[in-house]
Amino acid sequence: MLFYLSLLETEEQKKNFIEIYRRNRGGMYRVAYGILGQKEEAENAVHDAFVKLADKFARYERLSEKEMDGLCITIARNVAINLWHRQKRSFPLENCEMKALYREDNAGEVSFPEEMAIKKEEAELIRRLLGELSAADHDILVLRYFCGLSVKEAAKVLGISRNAAQVRLHRAKERLREAFDEAGI
Repeated sequence: MLFYLSLLETEEQKKNFIEIYRRNRGGMYRVAYGILGQKEEAENAVHDAFVKLADKFARYERLSEKEMDGLCITIARNVAINLWHRQKRSFPLENCEMKALYREDNAGEVSFPEEMAIKKEEAELIRRLLGELSAADHDILVLRYFCGLSVKEAAKVLGISRNAAQVRLHRAKERLREAFDEAGI
């Protein structure tokens, strides 16, 4: 943590960065682990992602909390993918961060084995269909529906205009709908 803080200039930036770190490190780890599949590599990817964030923190510090959370996920994803490629492995789309996004939010609920099998099959199908989308389509859907960002916030994270984000989201949903139709859903 001290290394990240040494990259920041003001006490206010350091305070904000600590809060962002605490809020996002788990999600970033899940994303990186979903891509890399190894604990040590995922930890390295999260570290590198936080270094990148701290290095350019002055550019991002005015983002809203949701926008910052989406940015953290995006940076972790990109760093993990780059690490994967540096290790000269091909990147299988089915291992993208969506694997990490299926958390056990309902861990306290009791499910019957049949229900669990159906949910697992549905999650696998959704993961596969999302993995078949382009990175641009995939990213806008994840930012909008997983991270809960508005179209305007997602546009800011992606560095595109609000209108471009709206068009991209519409087209991505249309492509996903077509993929569901082809899969017979």
